[in-house]
Amino acid sequence: MNAPIRSYCRFGLAWVVISAAFIGCTTTNQPEIKPAMGEPKFTGLVIEQGPGSLGAEPRKEPVTCLILHHTAGSLPSSLEILQGKDPKHKVGVHYVVTDEPKPRVIRMVPENMSAYHAGKSAWGKLINLNQNSIGIEIINYDGNVYPYSDAQADIIFALCEEIIRRHDIKPWNVLAHSDIAVGRKVDPGSKFPWAKLASLGIGAWPLSNEVADNLKKKRDLTPGRVRSLLTAYGYALETGEAGLKLGVEAFQRHFRSAKVDGLIDQETVAILEALLRRYQPKAYREAAFNP
Repeated sequence: MNAPIRSYCRFGLAWVVISAAFIGCTTTNQPEIKPAMGEPKFTGLVIEQGPGSLGAEPRKEPVTCLILHHTAGSLPSSLEILQGKDPKHKVGVHYVVTDEPKPRVIRMVPENMSAYHAGKSAWGKLINLNQNSIGIEIINYDGNVYPYSDAQADIIFALCEEIIRRHDIKPWNVLAHSDIAVGRKVDPGSKFPWAKLASLGIGAWPLSNEVADNLKKKRDLTPGRVRSLLTAYGYALETGEAGLKLGVEAFQRHFRSAKVDGLIDQETVAILEALLRRYQPKAYREAAFNP
């Protein structure tokens, strides 16, 4: 194994205390609350060079998205699979974050290469996002069941910060695999600490006052309108009631993890509208007039 590569990132390991109302609200009178920004500390991020992967090809398009996954397997088995040796299942990824007491970052594919991590996928106008993205696999058997450790989260966020800065990735393009493969994938899962990530300024999150204001008014919850809003934000949905339910479920898994049931309600739509107004105002206006 080659010597570690050391780089430095602006954000470190300081977390703010996040209100229980932020993550766990389940009724419409308890809006999601955006946490205060954590105080950044300078820290070193060591990236180890791991085994290479055959699940890669030359990059032909610029990086615009960062995709987070869980491996659903152990570190040894995940590293074996991600080398892409199986011709029937040739997969790869740029980085692996381990689940050890002191987690490590292992690089398998350089960022100037496209890794086969996204599979059949879509986000906004993009399809098959391997060419447009950097992929991070996190060792976790099921991120919908098992929480990520604080130490693991710290190093994930430090790595994300560097990648985002290097490629100027927009907040709404920091995504779960389940966001870009609706109904097909469920990782990194509802236990992934998106709120903590947002508290360090990484990724999208609604403003608490926007959500609260939305909840004061009765929202239009008709399926056609909700489908239009989800599509405006970036989700690619299958047709019909089942496709919409899977889209709502994917959205909830990322932005309202206490309630991942695919059912449309006032709070889910309030959060969705707040995100659109903050990050995609033009798309929100168009969706509002063309439900």
